[in-house]
Amino acid sequence: MPNLDVSAHTPETAIPTDRPLPLVRTQVAADWIDYNGHMTEHRYLQVFSETTDSLLARVGVDADYVGAGHSYYTVETHLRHLGQARAGEDLTCATQILHVDAKRLHVFHTLHISGGADTPVATAEQMLIHVDAVPERAVPVHLEVRKRLEKILTAQSSLSLPEAAGRAVRAPSRPDP
Repeated sequence: MPNLDVSAHTPETAIPTDRPLPLVRTQVAADWIDYNGHMTEHRYLQVFSETTDSLLARVGVDADYVGAGHSYYTVETHLRHLGQARAGEDLTCATQILHVDAKRLHVFHTLHISGGADTPVATAEQMLIHVDAVPERAVPVHLEVRKRLEKILTAQSSLSLPEAAGRAVRAPSRPDP
């Protein structure tokens, strides 16, 4: 991923209370562009995946944690493509934690063109399950990690639930013309 910047985010970095937590800044590379002249679908998922990884690293789910046999697995993702990102544009992705419990982490990512309109170009809602990677079974997250996630959730408690959270993909229920 070109120009990925997540270095400024550690557990000690201040958590904004008035907006989702900015986690990833990157630039749309020329080879991310599809035949329609804008960023191709799988690159949106790549940016959202990097954002989830950045969040997890911030709360302690790092190489050592994963090496010890624990991790989060993404079990569901819902992407919405709301605009187009083009080659050379700078992107910022921010995260709102919607729910944390012993085994689950529910997040909502919003992708914007940096310095552009407040309208997102894409969103991703994800549900992750904490696992013991050897038997690949759901297990409770380590307490320190859960406390860090809950700290972010608490800091974001004044944020409204994103309008698109919980949406499903379905065709309108109207007859064909």
